[in-house]
Formats: sequence, C-alpha cells, structure tokens
Amino acid sequence: MKLPDPSDDRDIKSADVFVSLLMEHRHRLFAFILKQLVNRADAEDVFQKTSVILWKKMDQFDNDSSFFHWACGIAHNEVRNFLKVQRRSKLHFDDELTALLAEEACEEDVASDSRLNAMRECLNRLSDRQQKILRQCYSGSESITQVAERLGRERTALYKQLARLRDKLVACIRLQLAKEGGMS
Repeated sequence: MKLPDPSDDRDIKSADVFVSLLMEHRHRLFAFILKQLVNRADAEDVFQKTSVILWKKMDQFDNDSSFFHWACGIAHNEVRNFLKVQRRSKLHFDDELTALLAEEACEEDVASDSRLNAMRECLNRLSDRQQKILRQCYSGSESITQVAERLGRERTALYKQLARLRDKLVACIRLQLAKEGGMS
C-alpha cells in the first residue's frame, strides 16, 4: 500500500478527500455490510477489511461518481469473500441472496436519502422561532423542563407545541416524498 507522500500536496489532498468521504459514509457502509451478514462482529471485521481495500484502491475512485455506491461494490465483494470462507458455519447465505440483500440495502439507502432531504426541506420551511424551539428541545443538552423554564412556558404547553410541529413536519415530509415519487 502506498501512503501519501508528505512532500506532494496532491497526495495529501487526495488522502484528505478520501478520508473525508469514508468518514461521511462510514455508518451507511457499515449498515450495508451488517444487513448482509447479520452478525455485528462479522460485519465489523468485513468493514475493517473493506476500509483497507478502499484505501488501497482510492486512486481508482472516479470523483464524478458516487463514493457510497463505489464503496458498496467493494464491500459487497468482501461480504461474498467472507461468506465463502465461512461456508462451514451453520448459517450462511448463497450468492443470490447476498446479491439481493445488497441491492435492497442500496435501494433503502436511496429512500433514506430522499426522506432526509425532504426533512431538511420541511425544517427550512418552519419559522426561525419554530426551528429554534426544535433545536433547543432535541439537541440533547437540556431537558424539556429546562427549555420550558428558560422560555417562560409551561412544560405541557411546550410538549403540545412539539407535537404540533412534529405532525406538521410529518405531513410536509410525506407531501414532499409523494411529489418526488419516493416512499414515506
């Protein structure tokens, strides 16, 4: 494996971009692998091996294509290799089922992206005040009681407002997905 040459800015930038893309997609890539293997420990092993192979092949990645789909192709091959080695195990999937699981995982990822984009769009449609309340309540740094006290409101009133905001967001997201022909 060729490590980036510290004296070559292109190598460093290339490595930085690769690491950034891998970090951005690591959870989705791990989920893709886990859906095919079921066993978390096996998925972690395959994820680690996949990450090493992605690093070795980073110069083969086309920046104009989807990093996630490229990485999934390599991960799928690693899952198949892992399963071939594990054939002596009581539970194993044949190649056809593994391919089907990989395809479904990719489709599910696309649907998940659509839902996430719809949610962002709908959040942006809320007033600044509504967005601020949601951030304060869901950031995890304060309890609802603390947020209500800080805002000078009753806790139950804040809960009711949050319920209305959630209902509004759900309706908006469903409408967005219906417009796009996506799933809800």
